[in-house]
Amino acid sequence: MSKFSRLVGSLCLVLVASMVAAGPGAASSDGSSGADQGSAAVAAHAKPKPKKWKAPKGPYFNDPHLRKGWFNIERRVVDTIRHTPKGSTIRIAIYSLDRMPVAKALVEAHRRGVKVQMLLNDHWENRAMKVIRAEIGKNRRKDSFIYKCKASCRGAKNEFNNLHSKFYLFSQAGKAQDLIAVGSANMTLNADRHQWNDLHFSDGNHVLFRQFVSLFNDMKKDYSTRQPPMYFCGTPVTGVCDDSVDKNTTWVFPKNSGPKNDLVIDLLNKVQCLTPDGNGGQTRTHLALSMHTMRGARGDYLAAAIRRKYAEGCDFRVSYGLIGFHTKGVLGAPTRRGRIPLRSTGLDYNTDDNFDLNNDGIDDLILDYYTHQKYLVIQGTYNGVPDTSMVLTGSVNWSSLSTANDEVWFTVRGARVAKKYLKNFNYQWNSPRNSRNAYTTTYANFRVARWVEGPDGTRRKVWRTVRRKVTTVEPDHMLKGPYWEND
Repeated sequence: MSKFSRLVGSLCLVLVASMVAAGPGAASSDGSSGADQGSAAVAAHAKPKPKKWKAPKGPYFNDPHLRKGWFNIERRVVDTIRHTPKGSTIRIAIYSLDRMPVAKALVEAHRRGVKVQMLLNDHWENRAMKVIRAEIGKNRRKDSFIYKCKASCRGAKNEFNNLHSKFYLFSQAGKAQDLIAVGSANMTLNADRHQWNDLHFSDGNHVLFRQFVSLFNDMKKDYSTRQPPMYFCGTPVTGVCDDSVDKNTTWVFPKNSGPKNDLVIDLLNKVQCLTPDGNGGQTRTHLALSMHTMRGARGDYLAAAIRRKYAEGCDFRVSYGLIGFHTKGVLGAPTRRGRIPLRSTGLDYNTDDNFDLNNDGIDDLILDYYTHQKYLVIQGTYNGVPDTSMVLTGSVNWSSLSTANDEVWFTVRGARVAKKYLKNFNYQWNSPRNSRNAYTTTYANFRVARWVEGPDGTRRKVWRTVRRKVTTVEPDHMLKGPYWEND
């Protein structure tokens, strides 16, 4: 053994002997024991540095058919709320809230010095709302409040108009500044467990954020008469907002709409289905629509417009949750290319559950699973711009009631975001668990259980297979209830 090795060994023995002599509780000069210092040193060396929290970016989706996908969106919202620092402001405008985790996160945020402002539709009262109201009150003149608009915040006060927007604004969350989340998701258990939903997060567009804040501040006035629509896009690339070049554009309803002035018609008219590829062939524009509901007169003329684009050569696929009987007939009518590809995510496993909220003898539980999304993916030539990748999302259903509501129509340009939405669409489209051919499937087989009591009084579970109708055509009587168009 070398002299150096013997010297190191001797020093180690002396050090150990000193620590033993001092005892396990002996304090160092800074007041900590030697054992504590050793443990801390090991822990500091072994424990990985905590990862810095990053705000959500891009789209998030939930999956009502898989337990692990139920709260995928809600978790991001709650996590973002928890990372808002003192002095920041949270603004939320949504149709429904009943989730206590969201309520508790908002209360905690307020108690650490965050301003919390929330606008809701007036159709409901529940524990989550009461908890928030007890903390922040409902006075819209104060820095924090929770308030239910008496109909549509910016629309006429009548039984048909609603606050149906779904947007979330955070002035700061972690290091992210001016975070905006827009999509189809309410903060309800129904949204988590029964619906397909999306929510798109972005931050750093300070002008667009201020425009959303101005919208929120206008909504909180709760007008009694209809206000004009708004249109903004942050700072426009060409001086005028243009969804074919600007990263984001936003239309705010209410907005009078008809066959000649509907935003959907305008958008579809900008789509060029077939584009010469320069080699004697043509490229085809791809369109994928995931729509909660289409019905009424507006549903009919929009269905006809979709059919026309398919007949023109667009690769157009439509997936819906609920659809009007007549609208489905318009959409599914044959073209020279055949019928438009059509699937439904609306699955009713319990048609006789008799969930009668209104005591009127009508089953208010329309569906067990259905898409609540309102997005369209465009990949192709749009407004003369080839190779466009764009997504339309937000809260606007393609039906008559939407035009008079508070609604947000939001476009996002970019190949990456379009691919993520398309992945979600294909996941629903390609799985017989998640959707069905809307033309051919009317019934499905389900295994159901019932309890049978024997002669000796014991009970046992008996399974049987039954055929139950899968409901995807919305009943005309369905104007209210937990699972309806305006949720």
